Amino acid sequence: MAKRLLIGMTVVCLLSLVGFAQEAPTAVQPGSAGFTSAQLTVLQEAITRLQAALNNGNYGSMKQLGVGGWTSAKFAAYTAGSLERLGHTVSIVSQQTATETKSWVMVRVDVGGAFAWIPVEPLPNVASYQADLGDIPLVSTLVYDSSYLTYDTVVELPDNIAPQAVIRVPPLDVVEGKSSAWFANASIDPDGEIVLYSWTFGIDVQRATHTISQWYNFQTGGLEYPVALTVTDSRGAQASATASVYVLTLAEDEAKKCGCGG
Repeated sequence: MAKRLLIGMTVVCLLSLVGFAQEAPTAVQPGSAGFTSAQLTVLQEAITRLQAALNNGNYGSMKQLGVGGWTSAKFAAYTAGSLERLGHTVSIVSQQTATETKSWVMVRVDVGGAFAWIPVEPLPNVASYQADLGDIPLVSTLVYDSSYLTYDTVVELPDNIAPQAVIRVPPLDVVEGKSSAWFANASIDPDGEIVLYSWTFGIDVQRATHTISQWYNFQTGGLEYPVALTVTDSRGAQASATASVYVLTLAEDEAKKCGCGG
């Protein structure tokens, strides 16, 4: 008998209640904060690392600013939650102008004996999509755009319920060299929306997408492979699910179709 398709699934739901009731950042230019030269060096290194994390294209929500898209506050909440998940200490602040309420993120870093706050602009350009988590608004080395150092309010967000990730395995046999469709349409976010679906097939690299389906072609059959899905919600919280699938060889597939396998 040919080997059958074997599928097992484990769902890991990371249910977390994370709210933002943050401290008020002390927003000043580094050069006027009384830092030592050693502390300024540490801060510059922290800025470089933070900007690299912000520019990771796997984290961008791909949401648009403006009509039919997200507001400044939603972009700030997503970037803040994502950075907090990555281990950063963050606050969301906002400033009311004559035409809008602008929100952005402040990231606290330890520079050795003192703390510094780095502003982060999460917004994409108008009519553009958020391809990553944002940028640090520097006008020169260790000099921020001064408009990010004045704010009216430290934003407090309600608790966030993490999403639930569910993998829908292909209904038909998975065969080597043939693409199969995997779906995440049963995944949900109880209090928001899912914006990222990240898939890993076997030992392949993680693939981030903004749609509920992903096609994949296993090149070698006769083996069982793990499949993992991680979903990210609009506040940056995540949940994961795993499954396993046996991939038929072409010979096993033919034997199964004709019923002549031994």
